[in-house]
Amino acid sequence: MERKFAVVQWIEGEDSGKFSDVKTDAIRSYDDSKMDQDGNPISPYSAFIEWRHGKKPKGGWPHYKGDVLFVSGTRFENTCKLNSLLEEVERPQLTKRVSVAPSKYRGDSDDSTDIETEPKKLKKSKVRADPAEEFLKTYVPGQPHSVDNHDLRKTLVELKQEVKDLKEENTKWKEMVLQDVPGLLYGMKKIMDSITPTKTTTPRLTLQGCPRSTSSSGPTPDKSPSSRLSTATSASPPIPSPTVSQPSKVEIHPGTGVMIDKLAWAYALNSNSATVFVRHLLTAVFPLEILLVSNLRGTKRSGGDTRLPLDKNKLDAIYSATLERFPGSPLSIIGTTINAKITELRSKSKTSTPHS
Repeated sequence: MERKFAVVQWIEGEDSGKFSDVKTDAIRSYDDSKMDQDGNPISPYSAFIEWRHGKKPKGGWPHYKGDVLFVSGTRFENTCKLNSLLEEVERPQLTKRVSVAPSKYRGDSDDSTDIETEPKKLKKSKVRADPAEEFLKTYVPGQPHSVDNHDLRKTLVELKQEVKDLKEENTKWKEMVLQDVPGLLYGMKKIMDSITPTKTTTPRLTLQGCPRSTSSSGPTPDKSPSSRLSTATSASPPIPSPTVSQPSKVEIHPGTGVMIDKLAWAYALNSNSATVFVRHLLTAVFPLEILLVSNLRGTKRSGGDTRLPLDKNKLDAIYSATLERFPGSPLSIIGTTINAKITELRSKSKTSTPHS
C-alpha cells in the first residue's frame, strides 16, 4: 500500500514546534526509503514541506523546514499517531497540592493588636541599604561609605550612555564588514589580475635582428647565447604567477556537490531578498554561454530557437539553498526569477553584439 499520509513537526514558520497531519506529496523530494516498515524514520529525516494554511497564495504555498515523524497508508493510522504525540506533549505534570490548614486553626484576624507581632512587622518594613553604595563598598577600595545619590545617578547615566555608544559602534562595524569587505576583496582581486603579466615578451626581443634559418636540415651551429636563452625560455612550460591562485570553493547546500567561488557566495549571502539571492547564485553556478541557450525546463519551438533545460542537480541545489536562507519562499517565485534573469542576460547579449 502506498503511504500517502505523514505526521510532521515544524522547525520553522508560524507553527514552529507544532505537529501537523500532511500528505506525502506536500513533502519536497519525499524519499520513502528513509522510513522503516512501521512508518517510523530510520534516522532523523528533515525536509522542506508545503505549509498549506488558509487560502492558497498566487505564488504557491510557502515551504518551511520540518521533521518527518511518521508515515502511513491510511488517514486513521495517521490520526492515531498524531493524537498520541499530542498527548505526550500536553500531558500535565502531577504536582503535590499545597496543604492549607482549616480556618479554625489559623491565627488571629488581621485587626489583632497582639504585641508579639509588632516586631515582625517592623522587621518587614526595614529600609534596605542603597545597592550602589554596597557595590562601591565591595568592589571599590578606599571609597568613603557615605556617597551622594546624585553622584551615583550621574555615574550610572554616564555608564549607560557609554554602553549605548559602544553598541552603536559595534553595529556600524558589523554593517561595514557585511557590506564593504566583499566589495574590497573583489576590487583587490581585479587589481591583482590586471597587474599580473600574462605573457613574457622579453625573449622575443632578443631574436629581432638575428637571421632566421629557412633550411629544414636542423639548427645552425653558430647560435648566439641570447638566441639559445630565448629558445630555452620559449620551449619551457609557462610558470604560473604566484599572485594568481585557484580561488577556494564553497558548497552552496550540503550534500549537493555544487561548488561556487567563495567571493560569489559572500555576495549572495549579502542579499536582502530571495529573488536577489537566486540571481546571484544562478550566474555563479552556470556559465554565461549555458544560460544564453537555456531556460528553466527547456522549450521546443517550431519557428524559433530550441532552449535546453538547465542541469537538474544544480537547480535543486539553488532551490534548497534559497529555502534554507529564506524559509517560506514559494517555489514558483524561484523559478520565475531564474527565467527572468536568463531573459535579461539574453537581452544584454543581443544589444552588445552589434558594437563588438
